[in-house]
Amino acid sequence: MRITKTDYMEYTFCPKNLWLKKHKPELFENIPITDFQKEIILNGQIVDEASMTLFPDGELVTSKNLDPFDYSKELIAKKSITIFQASFEWDDFFVRTDILCFDKDTESWSLYEVKSTNSVKKTPYSHIKDLAFQKLVLKSNNVHIRHVGVIHLNKEYQRNGLLDYDQLFEETDVTNDVQDIENIVHTEMNDMKKYLGMPEKSGCACLYKGRSSQCQTFSYSNPSVPDYSVHNISRIGTRKKLLTDWMNRDIYSIEDIDNPDVLKGYQSFQYLAHMHGGAVVNVREILRILNDLEFPIHFLDYETYMTAIPAFDRCWPWQQMPFQYSIHVLNNDGSLEHKEYLMKEPSQDMTLALVEHLVEDMNDHGSVVVWYAPFEATRNKELATLHPEYSGFLSNMNDRIFDLMKIFSGGHYVDPAFKGSNSIKDVLPVLIPDLAYTDLEIQSGTEAPINWKKFIGQQLEPSEQKLIEKNLLEYCKLDTLAMVRIYQFLKGL
Repeated sequence: MRITKTDYMEYTFCPKNLWLKKHKPELFENIPITDFQKEIILNGQIVDEASMTLFPDGELVTSKNLDPFDYSKELIAKKSITIFQASFEWDDFFVRTDILCFDKDTESWSLYEVKSTNSVKKTPYSHIKDLAFQKLVLKSNNVHIRHVGVIHLNKEYQRNGLLDYDQLFEETDVTNDVQDIENIVHTEMNDMKKYLGMPEKSGCACLYKGRSSQCQTFSYSNPSVPDYSVHNISRIGTRKKLLTDWMNRDIYSIEDIDNPDVLKGYQSFQYLAHMHGGAVVNVREILRILNDLEFPIHFLDYETYMTAIPAFDRCWPWQQMPFQYSIHVLNNDGSLEHKEYLMKEPSQDMTLALVEHLVEDMNDHGSVVVWYAPFEATRNKELATLHPEYSGFLSNMNDRIFDLMKIFSGGHYVDPAFKGSNSIKDVLPVLIPDLAYTDLEIQSGTEAPINWKKFIGQQLEPSEQKLIEKNLLEYCKLDTLAMVRIYQFLKGL
C-alpha cells in the first residue's frame, strides 16, 4: 500500500478517515467535490507552477516520459540543477517533492515545499510535519538535506501590472522546526503503517472534536451520535476537558447532559432551548438593541472574489475583493428601497467603480446593518486603503455598522432548529420559511465568486451571460432582503 505525504497529513487529522479511504473508498463516492473545492485545488496548482519561475534552471521530472524514480535519481546524481517534482520511495512511503535545490558549497540539498497560503501553517495540516515526512524519505534515499523552507505567498505584495514573482513569493526557513519533530514524525509514520494494516476499528478520533472539525466519515464511524448532538453546542470543541468527559461517559444527545451548569453564555441558552423544545427569546433585550438603530436603516451585503495569485492590479494574495453589493434601505415610514451594483468587466482599478456607486447609494446617516460585521467592516477598511479619497465615507459607514447576527450569537434568540449555527442560511428558514435560498440557482457565498469568474472571464453567449448576471443579482438581493425580514420579525415580537 503506497502511503503519500497527503495520506500522512490525513492521518494526523483523523486516522480512521484515512483507513476508510484506503480500504472502503466507496464511502467517499457520495461525497462529491464542490466547485469551491475545485477552485482551491486549481489555485494550488497555479501557485506550484508560478513558483518554478524562481528557479529558471530547474528541471521538471514529470515533463519527460521516463520512470520518475529513476529519472529523479539521475538528476540527484548530477548535483547541478534545481529539480521540480522529484519522486522517491522508502518502504511503503512515497513523496514527490516540490523543489530540490543543490548547494555546491555545502554539498547538500535544500528542500522547499510550495504552499498557496500567506504564511506557514502549523495546524491542523502542519507544513512542518509535511516537510519532516519528506525529509525522512529523502534521507533514506541518501539525499542529504541541510536546509528546509516553505515558499509561500507574500501577503504584503500588491500587483501593479505584470506579476513580479520575486515579490509575490517569500521563503520561511523551517529547518530547525523540522529537525525538532523528525523523531515524532518517524514514530507516527510507523504507527500509521501498522494502523492501515489492521482490521477496521470502531469510532474515530473526531468523537472528541466539535462538529465543524470532524472528518467526512464521522457519521459512519460513530453511528450512535445523533445528527444534532452535544457536538453542535457552540464552541464545544474549545472545551476539550468537558467534551472528553461526555464522550467517555457516552453522553451524545443534548438531553442526556447531566451537568448543564458547566455550560456558559450561548451554550446554556442552546441547552435550554433544546430542553424547552422551542425558542428561548429575550424580547426586552432584543427590542432595546433594535430600538437604538437609526433610520434610514441600510441592510448591506458584499460578495467577494479571491485568488491565491492576484488577478487584478492593486490586489494582493487571497484578497477578498468586493465585486458586488446589495442594499435594502428601510425608511421610517416603512417603505423599502433596493439598490445594487455588479462589476461587469475588468478595469484598471477594479474596486473604484464599486465605491463610487456605493457613495451614490448610501445615505450619510442611518444605521448600516450587516450579518457578521467583521467581514463588511474589514472590506471597508481595505477599500479605504485602496481609495484614500473615500476613506472618510467608508470610515463613517463602519461607525454606523450594526451586526444583526449578534442577536442570535449573543443568546438573545436561540432556537434548537438553528442546530447551534448562527448563519443566516440556518436562521432564515426557521424564522421566515417563505424565503428560501434553495429557490435560487446560486445558493451560497462560495458559488457567487465562481459564477462571477465565468461572467467576466469567459466568452459566453449573451443569453448565458445575462442568466449569470440575473442569478448573481438575485442571490445578493436575497441576502439583504433576508436581513430586512428577520429584523421585521424581531421587531414584531
